[in-house]
Amino acid sequence: MPLCGIELKPRIVYDIEIDACPKCGGVWLDGGELQKLMARVKEYRDEYYSHDVYKRWEEEYKYHKKRKSVFEFFEDLFD
Repeated sequence: MPLCGIELKPRIVYDIEIDACPKCGGVWLDGGELQKLMARVKEYRDEYYSHDVYKRWEEEYKYHKKRKSVFEFFEDLFD
C-alpha cells in the first residue's frame, strides 16, 4: 500500500497488469512483473529500431539535441 493510503487500482502497462495509486501515481509490482516489463520494453525497442526510418530520425534528433545552446536547453526544460 502506498504512503498516501489510497487503495491501489489495477492498470495495464505493455499488456501487463500492475497495481497503481490513482492519487500519487505510485506503482506496486508483484514478483516477476519488473522483469516482464523490462522484457516487453526491450521487445518494443528492438521492433522500433528494426525500421530504418526510425533509426535515422533518432540519430538526427540526437545530433540536433547535442548542438543546442544552454538557453535552448532551459526553454525545453520549462516547456
